[in-house]
Parts: sequence; structure tokens; C-alpha cells
Amino acid sequence: MDAHAADTSAPVIAAYAPSESSRDTVDFGVAAGSVTGAPLIVVHVHGGGPLHKWFGGDSDDDDSAVERLRADLEQRGVSARVEVVEDRTASGGLLKAIEEHKPQLVVLGSSTRGKVGHVLLGGTAEKVIHDAACPVAIVPHGYRRPEQGVRMIGAAFTPTQEGREAFEAAAMMARRGQVGLRAITVLEGNMEQHGGLMAEQHHDADPRERTATTKRMETEAALRAAIEEFAADLDVDVDVLAQDPGEALIAASRHVDMLVMGSRARGSKKSVALGSVSRHVAGGAACPVLVLPRGASEMARQLASNVQAREPE
Repeated sequence: MDAHAADTSAPVIAAYAPSESSRDTVDFGVAAGSVTGAPLIVVHVHGGGPLHKWFGGDSDDDDSAVERLRADLEQRGVSARVEVVEDRTASGGLLKAIEEHKPQLVVLGSSTRGKVGHVLLGGTAEKVIHDAACPVAIVPHGYRRPEQGVRMIGAAFTPTQEGREAFEAAAMMARRGQVGLRAITVLEGNMEQHGGLMAEQHHDADPRERTATTKRMETEAALRAAIEEFAADLDVDVDVLAQDPGEALIAASRHVDMLVMGSRARGSKKSVALGSVSRHVAGGAACPVLVLPRGASEMARQLASNVQAREPE
């Protein structure tokens, strides 16, 4: 009997492309499964249709790669199901699997044209991200699961609904997974531009500095409130950075095992449309980036509610 047959919890889906000789997504899928406690389904999309048959697709090579993956996962003691979906396009096949399984998380890889350790979004990832109605994790090319698994989760905080949802989801995952939490908030510009309280009190700051200082104080107050509401029981590392938001989050991604962020793009309420910052971060991050759909409070809670205390493998 299939080990997953009796498992009714929403799975993690990891996309797998044998032709790219890459298991980046599978490695992170295993890590995400260990943090969330969700069953893992690895999906390979096999090109179908008459053109594929007439012009001789590489189905034998793909089949061999899929079988090697199954054997490797079994040897590693990883409980996962590997599915092959027939479709003309990789994005179409993945969206079929998403519609069928209603996953709590989809794991996508980056183009192999990108540098190792960075994300370069390809057409398939862009299409799936745009149409997905659940959180999407984007994995850098050449990703290798940390030996100790996911140990530090970063949350990109902004004083907005999306920023609070990202922090709430990250805090719940950190709590249930018994891992570290780092709150990262970014103030555009540099610290000098944000002035200081003494200068403010002595009216030495110009109006722009006073505005920047006020914004900084408001952002820090909003972060303290979020920590008190969602993570009062956790030991939270706080990074307040002052520079370009995208570049700051890319730099911060080098010091966490997963970065959680919201999307402020003007997509449908339940789609993962990448905004300018989330697109930039996904394109340069050194760790997997988990992007939540707009209005994702309930989905974030569902994702985090399935997180279980990790056990050593």
C-alpha cells in the first residue's frame, strides 16, 4: 500500500526536471518537509503530445533519472512520492499537480543558466508563480540542504499587512520547528539619513532627516509590536538595515536558511504575483525564498500549523 495513501494533510510539492541534472528543489523539499511535517510529492512533468512522439523525446533518459531519484530517496530513508505528469509544458503539468493536490507549499527551481547559489527565474517558474494560490519557495541553483536542516528562518518585515503576515508565518514555523527566527526590516537610504534623536531634539536635522527619523521610529515600533504579538515567547534576532530593500534582503539571505516574504504586487488576492522587491530578492538570494500570496493570513496559518518539532534523521 502506498505510504501516502492514508495521509490527508496538504503536501509539499517539489518540481523536478531530470534534464537539468538538478535536485535542488528535492533537497529543499526534504528540508521543508522536515520543518512542516507535511508529506512530500516530487513532480516531474513529461512532455506529451504528437510532436514529442514524432521527434523523439528523451523519455527513456527521463524515466531512468526518475527511477534513480526514487531509489536514492528510499536509500536515504526519505518518505516521498514521485509522480510523473503528462503535459505539453512544464508549467501546465505543475499547475495540474497543484490543482489536484492543493499543496500547502510549492518548491520551484531556478534556471541553470544562473550562477550557482543564486536564483534566475525561468519561464516555467514565472508562470507557476503567477498562477499559484499557495506559498511558493524559489530555490537557488546549486542549493544543497544544510547538514542540520533549516535552523534559522528569516522574515522580511514591513509595517504592512503583507509584512505582518510574513512575520507571523515565519514565527509559527520557527516555534513549531524549534528553529531560530530573525526579523529583518529595511529602511531605505543609510543610517546617516535617518538622523538621531539628539539632532532631532536640537533641531539640527533638516526636514528630510526628520521625516526619515520618524519613519524609522514608526517602523521599529511596528516591528516591536509584531514581535510582542506573534513571537513574544521566542528569542528573536533583529536586523535593521538601511539601504536599498532588495540588496539588503539579498545580503541578509546569506545568514539564514530560508527567507519568508510577502508580495505587494497588484495580482489577484490569492496569487503569488512578484512585486519589484520580491522579484529582485528571488533573483539574487543565497537561500530559498518563500513568497506568500497576497491576503495569505489563513494560508500562512495552515502552513505553519502543520509544522512539527523536527527529529534528528
